Amino acid sequence: MKTEKKCSNCGAWTIWKKQPTDRCTACNELLDPTWLSEKTEREEKERIFIENDFLRIRETDGFGMRAVRKTASVFHFIFAAITWLFLWTVTTFSG
Repeated sequence: MKTEKKCSNCGAWTIWKKQPTDRCTACNELLDPTWLSEKTEREEKERIFIENDFLRIRETDGFGMRAVRKTASVFHFIFAAITWLFLWTVTTFSG
């Protein structure tokens, strides 16, 4: 089944393979121009999220900061395990 999409630039109908890089046959513009901006925005948010992750040990961290991050990571894991055990117990034995 062929899929066609109307070009937002020139208004011509073009065969669309549902790929973000598909271009209009009349004006050679992208059929989905918002995809590129959404992709760069998503990559930027992911980069910022990784940079702001407290538990991630960076190469530039000194010994003290590495110890703090490692200790926080261990406490985070223990807290998650206790929470999981509590939720499992409540849901299993609730009747």
